[in-house]
Amino acid sequence: MNFARFFRRVQDAPWYAHFLNPVFDKLAALPVRAKVLDVGTGAGKLIEMGQKKLDLNWVGADTDEAMLTQARKRPSLRDVPLELLTADAPLPFPDQSFDAITFCSVLFLLPDPQPLLNETMRILRPGGLLIVLTPTGEGNISPALLRRIGLSPANSTFFLWRSRTADSGQSWLRKETLKTFALEHEAEYQREFVFNDLALVELISRASI
Repeated sequence: MNFARFFRRVQDAPWYAHFLNPVFDKLAALPVRAKVLDVGTGAGKLIEMGQKKLDLNWVGADTDEAMLTQARKRPSLRDVPLELLTADAPLPFPDQSFDAITFCSVLFLLPDPQPLLNETMRILRPGGLLIVLTPTGEGNISPALLRRIGLSPANSTFFLWRSRTADSGQSWLRKETLKTFALEHEAEYQREFVFNDLALVELISRASI
């Protein structure tokens, strides 16, 4: 199985929806039909779930064409714009074109996320939201959590995800990259531990003026 198909299997596992759900709690503050860009959308699970939960206009983007091919196989994404990005190049979108931008398990993997973060502020509208979901490498895998996400064989990827992201997640926590970035841009910063502290949601609100 190639990586793109494997990652789609990870995204479609029952536990992964629990991981993504906190992002929708933040997106719920947006007005109806607001425009949302999911960077690093992979196989498109966030957008597929979001279409069922919120009345928003979605755009997905990724640097991996194989990932976008998997996303396009989702029936609900057939009419969703899915843009192929070039690594280390400016994002192919006009200034101030999105009400919110999401990153799920993306920024903590980049050696230097600063250029991409600068681009997000360029294409984010005044008053817009930047929402970042990152594994922490910490938290508690409790019996209650395992019962909640389910113990089916389809959830075996949960333990692989936990082990493969732990070191990078802990490093991201220590650096506080987004908190520093928000201060530099005079933006409001919030963070919240979610998913039994196994994940962190960070929110940057761009100034309205």
